[in-house]
Amino acid sequence: MQNKQRGMTTFSIVFLIGGIAVAAFLVMKMLPPYIEYFSIKKVLAAMAKQEDLNNMTPPEIRNAYDRRASIDNIKEVEGKDLQISKEGGNTVVSAEYSVKIPLVANISAVIDFSESTAK
Repeated sequence: MQNKQRGMTTFSIVFLIGGIAVAAFLVMKMLPPYIEYFSIKKVLAAMAKQEDLNNMTPPEIRNAYDRRASIDNIKEVEGKDLQISKEGGNTVVSAEYSVKIPLVANISAVIDFSESTAK
């Protein structure tokens, strides 16, 4: 009687390691834009908690954002990129932007982000 061999073949090990390497590469490329998005989200949430946000003019709001963004090292969205509007008597500050991440040769990933103080 012959016993069937069990376990992984060399091909399956190479395939598994290749899959893990591709996944790790994608995570390393896409993680920095998400970290920056969460920083922007934190800054807008802090601005939403400001009591005097409704009394501030758009240039004051943009300056306040720029000061907070410089502390958190935010480069993707500047104060001039913010959309400022009034909704129901409340000031709403929002940021919408896209990030294009080059992956390999002419292949890129595009991620669209949107955040607002109205949430």
